Amino acid sequence: MSLRNITFAFLGLYSLLALLHAWSLPFSADEAHYALYGSFLDWSYFDHPPMVGWLQSIALFFSSSEFSLRVLPIILSALSLYILFNLAKKDFGEKVGFLTLLLFISAPILQILPFGMIPETPLILAGLLNIWILKRIQTNQGQQVKDWILLGLILGAAGLSKYTGVTLALSTFIVLYLQFKGRLFTQLGLYIAGIIAAICILPVLYWNMQNDWISFLYQLNHSAGKSEYSLVAALRMQVTQFAAFGPLIYVVGLMAIWKLRASKEAKVWLIFALPILILFSILSAKGRSLPHWTELGVIFMLPLIAKVIISSVESKLLKRSFMALASISLLLTLVVQVLITYPKIAFDDYRHPLADLMGWKDVSSRILAQAEEGDKVFIPNWSHASRVAWYARPMPVKVLDSRFDQFDLWFGSAEVGDSGIVLLHADRKGFKDELLKQFVRCEIRDELEVKIESSYVNYFKLYRCDHYIGASNKEAVN
Repeated sequence: MSLRNITFAFLGLYSLLALLHAWSLPFSADEAHYALYGSFLDWSYFDHPPMVGWLQSIALFFSSSEFSLRVLPIILSALSLYILFNLAKKDFGEKVGFLTLLLFISAPILQILPFGMIPETPLILAGLLNIWILKRIQTNQGQQVKDWILLGLILGAAGLSKYTGVTLALSTFIVLYLQFKGRLFTQLGLYIAGIIAAICILPVLYWNMQNDWISFLYQLNHSAGKSEYSLVAALRMQVTQFAAFGPLIYVVGLMAIWKLRASKEAKVWLIFALPILILFSILSAKGRSLPHWTELGVIFMLPLIAKVIISSVESKLLKRSFMALASISLLLTLVVQVLITYPKIAFDDYRHPLADLMGWKDVSSRILAQAEEGDKVFIPNWSHASRVAWYARPMPVKVLDSRFDQFDLWFGSAEVGDSGIVLLHADRKGFKDELLKQFVRCEIRDELEVKIESSYVNYFKLYRCDHYIGASNKEAVN
């Protein structure tokens, strides 16, 4: 069977499974949070620019079901894959294009991310379009004004998607400077693109100006992380990347950076990938890292990884090594697919990999059943609050931590005298019962045990609590 047919076969299977999971899985914390963005439409938001909220507001015109809110990210991810294939094919040949697609659908973490609306979803599309338009500018020697207009719009869209879209602007400048050298600053199109991009991000600037620049302060503090660098934290992030994207992508990615560092065709891809990968590697050493934050950088690396694999097939040692790495990657991917397709596999208490998804919809229904007029819902932290605020809407949800965040903007901070439903959620350390001391009196009203076989997956308790007396001063940036 040809590489083309193999790719289409696996791509078809991948697409069917993605649609199945989009239909069957409840929202993650992030998905619920960004669905709320669409419900509370605004110029921008506390932790991210507004693009995800604007896109989800479109879906909410038609339906609020999980599947409906996943249609747009599926379409955007499909467009990104199409553009990625065509860019890889044009630069490195058809075989590299098809292998790039296979690498994408083989990554364990990419079994889930493409059908959820997160800031990376529109950012990846903008990033790939960014490379496409730069190649047009190079081909046309910067003579086409419409190319520069499109560049400005694409950079503006990236800026509206996620704050780390600034790396695309940096990479764009480097690529353009390498082509035009000093002549770049005489290019009228450069200034046209810059002005258009700046106009596009005005909603973010306007919202922040109205809210004391809270997003920028949060991002600066969030990026700063801990005061000291930790080698252990940095190594942990690398191990996480190894598992999340699979050993084939990770190991051959490192090889590709070294082997193709002087390649003319690979230069643009490396200029776009490396700032992202380096940035989050540095941040991880300060305790700030999530596996999907590097997703765009890894996607920029996929055509280079595919090129290295194809160009190394003559070496028996490398071929065998790549096959071994691919086998491990596919095994990890298979495990992920089995878990999300059939989650009723027993694990030790509170250690189920999908525990974060289970029970929130049901407990939100119980909250609505227990609620009285004027009640609020009180929850320990924002990640738990997102699911409840979505599934129990329109009840106001107040977070009982010390950080001022988006929930304080939406629903207000907890105030002295507030009463309502307190939701406590158990993990391996048990319940945070001390939060009940922030009220004059509390009594348990309901509980929900989520089990698979005899193992606890999640455990919720609902309390009716009267007269909040906890500290009401929240820090704007944590």
